[in-house]
Amino acid sequence: MFGFFNSFSNLLARKEGRRNMRFWLCGIAVTTLLFAQQDPQFSMYMFNRQYINPAYAGAMGSTNITFAGRTQWVGIDGSPRSMSLIAHKPVALLHGGVGIQVLADYIGPFQTIDAKLAYAFHLPVGQKGAQLQFGVQGGVLYKVLDGTNWRPPDNPNDPILVDAVTNATAPDFGAGVYFQLPNEKLYVGVAGLHLLEPSMKQLTLGQRGELRIVRHLLFSAGTRFDLSENVSLMPSTLFKMAGGQMQIDINANVMVSPLVFGVSYRYQDAIVGILGFQISERIFAAYSYDYTLSNLSVATSGTHEILISYTLPPVFKIYPPDLGVRDKRTFR
Repeated sequence: MFGFFNSFSNLLARKEGRRNMRFWLCGIAVTTLLFAQQDPQFSMYMFNRQYINPAYAGAMGSTNITFAGRTQWVGIDGSPRSMSLIAHKPVALLHGGVGIQVLADYIGPFQTIDAKLAYAFHLPVGQKGAQLQFGVQGGVLYKVLDGTNWRPPDNPNDPILVDAVTNATAPDFGAGVYFQLPNEKLYVGVAGLHLLEPSMKQLTLGQRGELRIVRHLLFSAGTRFDLSENVSLMPSTLFKMAGGQMQIDINANVMVSPLVFGVSYRYQDAIVGILGFQISERIFAAYSYDYTLSNLSVATSGTHEILISYTLPPVFKIYPPDLGVRDKRTFR
């Protein structure tokens, strides 16, 4: 989530203690989500670019599986919790790459499951290994509204609030363009998500309107400067626009092999610290902490995020059976 909650931070800051934070957060969710909802944000987007652009599928040249988990605004009941599992790989037969992603998101009374498949066409550019990729993705959004857990103690009979569990499903599509130089010396991507702005009108939201997932526009870019054999500077940025709200992240990571140290600034929202570790040639793990800059900081100790990425070898060799030793007890 981004943007919407800043305008309510002063109200939340004036509440005494944290006992009623869940009900205030639910009220905010009702006010804003009746008409539009934003995708969950992840601070370590630079290590998980398939999440922000379907055109990235297969860009690594090998199969990659990445898990990310995020707990936002710790200390506020009903605050956002998000998890994503994404896999993608190049497929030479398709002249590109394919990917799959599953996202689970929880905020207040709302639960979301987002499952999508992606395909990206890879177009070589020039003679130096540059690549331009065009991607599309499609899948389904499934949302649940649990109205049984958001009744505020001071107004349990509010007619606007439903007292039931309802759900809705809608198709969802996105597209993107991604360009990269070899060894990620430079990359630039533009993506549009939720292009048809799927409606979740099946959800019961009283007389206030319907839930709609607004169209997202995302621009990402980054570069890499190798300062020595084991030290690299990797700045990046991510710009989002959705539902009239804008967000910009500016990041700088320094890799001192095998460690990665980073810091990000999310405009008027948070300062982020990042620590990563290249556990092996195939496994990378990272942790980030968001320090909240808005007045929500009086009610939360911050935001935590973890990421684990596994990259398979580029080529799998399948050996035929050795008929000459098929009757012998051998292990291959």
